[in-house]
Amino acid sequence: MTNPPAVSDKQPVALWLVFLTEMWERFSYYAMRSILILYMVYLLQLDKSSAANIYGTFTSLVYLSTLLGGFLADRYLGQRCSIILGSLFIASGMFAMSVPSMAMLQLAMGLLILGNGFFKPNITAIVGQLYEKNDPRRDGGFTIFYMSVNLGAFFGPLAVGYFAAKNNYAAAFWIAGIGMLIGLATFLLGQKKYLSGKGLPPVQKPLFYKDPALWAVFLGAGIIGVYMKGWHAAAWICAALVAAGYILYTKRRKTPQSQSQPPLTTEEKHKMAVIAIMAFFTIFFWAAFEQAGAALNLFAYEYTDRVITLGGWTWEIPANWFQSLNPLYIVIFAPLFSKLWIQLAKKGKEPSTPAKFMISLWLLAAGFAVMLLGAFALIGNAKISLFYLAFTYLFHTFGELCISPVGKSMVTKLAPARYVSLLMGVWFLSNAAANKLAGVYSGYFQKISNVQFFLWLVVVPLLVSGLLLASMKGIKKWMHGIH
Repeated sequence: MTNPPAVSDKQPVALWLVFLTEMWERFSYYAMRSILILYMVYLLQLDKSSAANIYGTFTSLVYLSTLLGGFLADRYLGQRCSIILGSLFIASGMFAMSVPSMAMLQLAMGLLILGNGFFKPNITAIVGQLYEKNDPRRDGGFTIFYMSVNLGAFFGPLAVGYFAAKNNYAAAFWIAGIGMLIGLATFLLGQKKYLSGKGLPPVQKPLFYKDPALWAVFLGAGIIGVYMKGWHAAAWICAALVAAGYILYTKRRKTPQSQSQPPLTTEEKHKMAVIAIMAFFTIFFWAAFEQAGAALNLFAYEYTDRVITLGGWTWEIPANWFQSLNPLYIVIFAPLFSKLWIQLAKKGKEPSTPAKFMISLWLLAAGFAVMLLGAFALIGNAKISLFYLAFTYLFHTFGELCISPVGKSMVTKLAPARYVSLLMGVWFLSNAAANKLAGVYSGYFQKISNVQFFLWLVVVPLLVSGLLLASMKGIKKWMHGIH
């Protein structure tokens, strides 16, 4: 009888290097994100609708850019070089944003989109490279890495809130930029010592100008940019031309089909369809959830009583500090949810993945129901208690914990092995679409009454959950026994 292989209890030291680098990048990003809509409305004097649409387009492209950054890293640059390049772009974007003008705002957003595209997918890829495929420490390592995201997201808004409240946005963005430089310095100092052989460029690289996949990515990114700009008809025409060109190109090449990869089975096609269907439902969740950075941020600024009085001491909480509640709740409750699913599974009562999605939509609606009650309480010039927002973010965090980690896990379980990365990219595309929709809907803030605004955010998730419930039986059937 052979003894089982020894399992180390210690995580790789390199994980802590990646942890600190990611923490500072998320500090920088969430510091900027928490004040962006306030900066555009109250300093640049944009109307709320235009600012919300710009915000939605920006956050959407931040997600889409990861496809380009990940692709270039895999085929040309390597993860290390991409992380360094992304960090420089991000820091430059933060510093550019400190100059209050529309031209500099557009430049800064472009730099941040590119920077996030290079940084975000590749820092995650580095974590995966620290472990062998079946290393039992892998899940724990990713959990630790996820905590770095939330620590940065928690402290970022707190660090810049005071300056934003004093209308000193330049100082706030400089703090965000310096945070990114600290992360870059941390990575540069530790990469050679702790990342031996990890994140390097591929040995064989396709000839740059002859790489059809590269041209497809660049053209696709351009088409997406045209669509986000509002030129929808032009974008669809360009997409049709690119697709036609690709079909003609593949026919002319007459490349024989590889015998090493058999065609997809019916079961695999069903599972891939489930991923697409569930990605569709997540769009509605995140489109409502992402009101946090725009409409709910403005609501905190204008309609929330943020003054705390203790004895003779009075202090007003900066509006953007409410953005730190979600990551704080995640740090507190994520371990509890993880244990909850395990305990329910032991009793045979764990909800299926589609059921967890449905619960997340109910929790989302419950959170906005709290805001709806707050909207009814707004009479005249009155402001509502900060506890309305606190409980709203609590419900939304519970919903996030039922859909975000569950959804990523679902993709890895259902996707055919040779399409896991591609389908994970499709999953993130739903986040991009949701962020754009979130910005569009935030544009209606104060165009319609607060009661109407929050009422739709209660009704739509409930309707979507009803549609999911009606589809549940078919979805489970196509999952072929995957829970």
